[in-house]
Amino acid sequence: MSTLAVEETQIPLAADDFNALEQRVMRMVELVRSEREARAAAESRIQSLDATVKSLEDSGLNAEQRVIALEERLQEANKKTAQAMGQIESLEKERDTVRIRVEKLLKHLDEIPA
Repeated sequence: MSTLAVEETQIPLAADDFNALEQRVMRMVELVRSEREARAAAESRIQSLDATVKSLEDSGLNAEQRVIALEERLQEANKKTAQAMGQIESLEKERDTVRIRVEKLLKHLDEIPA
């Protein structure tokens, strides 16, 4: 009879332990599930941010390329402007030379008796 008494007292204690263990396991399962969801959300966010960073880097490179192209065009425009200024100076000198010659010719014409 002492064996039955020991077994009967162990059974309820084992059942309580089993229920407590089952609750702990269920909490752990929920915790693992929520952690997996959080991890998946974090990985998704990382991928999204990586794509955003890559896009920004690409657009930054495109902006740099556009700046370089604009600087090259500006240099070409400056060269053309310098050439045009040189041509203007040359034409002004030629105009002055022609004006001086015309003034000399007019002086000679004035010196001719009428």
